[in-house]
Amino acid sequence: MEYEDAKRFIIDHVCAQCGGGLVEVWDNDKAEHVVLCGSHRSHTGFKIIESVSTAVARGNADQRLGPGAQKDLERFAANKPGAVSLVVTKDLGNYRELTPDMITGLVEWAAGVGLNARLGHVCLYYGKPYPTIDGYYYVLHKRDTTIKVGTRPCNAFEREGLQVKKGDHAWIAEGWLGDTKLPTVGYGLVTQDEINEKSTKDPGEFRAPVAHDHPQRMAEKRSEWQLLRKITPLEEVKA
Repeated sequence: MEYEDAKRFIIDHVCAQCGGGLVEVWDNDKAEHVVLCGSHRSHTGFKIIESVSTAVARGNADQRLGPGAQKDLERFAANKPGAVSLVVTKDLGNYRELTPDMITGLVEWAAGVGLNARLGHVCLYYGKPYPTIDGYYYVLHKRDTTIKVGTRPCNAFEREGLQVKKGDHAWIAEGWLGDTKLPTVGYGLVTQDEINEKSTKDPGEFRAPVAHDHPQRMAEKRSEWQLLRKITPLEEVKA
């Protein structure tokens, strides 16, 4: 990581394995700045600090707001969907506003796979519906699965194995069940071509504005999503 990237990273991330704070150090062998768990240097995965809305979306409101908060909020969202809603309003691929019909379709699709669009569990990505990271965590929480997921930038060896080009952003997501590391991982990649590709409909805009503006965060989220998709089977989509 670049120094400034590392400094920004430790502000809103913690260790995924123990929840401890992170530190930035200089690695002489790698000749670069790296981020480590401040309590256990052997811990390698990091997670972004949950906001209150994220905690609600993932089913963890009781931990942040007190016993019964999650159930109360979900009931309130169901009875008054316009008052409490985390439904996405933009396509996450091209950042275009969703129409009311698109949102209705998203709500129905979410219900078909056992998720709740009003809690931000699904999104549209270039017009196609997908479960979000929060949706997958919600399922894990409901199933009382104590898997911890952490992300980090791919190291030089991993980048070489994945044939990642210089300047591209590559992240890996790993999971732990207790102290046991899962054999499955997820990779997230954002290439320079994707970052700089112009929109075919509007040459003055970028095709993927989110990837252009936040390539590192996008690669991180993609790796986390890929791992969660592998380890969290959902219900069959209902006709």
